[in-house]
Amino acid sequence: MHPIDFKKRWDLTYEELALVLGYESTHTLRCWARVGKNHRNPQNPIFVLCRLLNEKWEREGKVIDSYLSR
Repeated sequence: MHPIDFKKRWDLTYEELALVLGYESTHTLRCWARVGKNHRNPQNPIFVLCRLLNEKWEREGKVIDSYLSR
């Protein structure tokens, strides 16, 4: 699942998305949503992480937490 689709599906802010994906800032995430010169594509593990988080949140409910701190 593309991280921007995940963000829209779960009505997340860029700050919340950065937290659950383990990014310190939102710059990279915002580049994924841009069109043109500054557009960037997420790495494959980010697609997997978003899919797994989507499945987890569908089962257990949405929890905004840093999953990398465990």
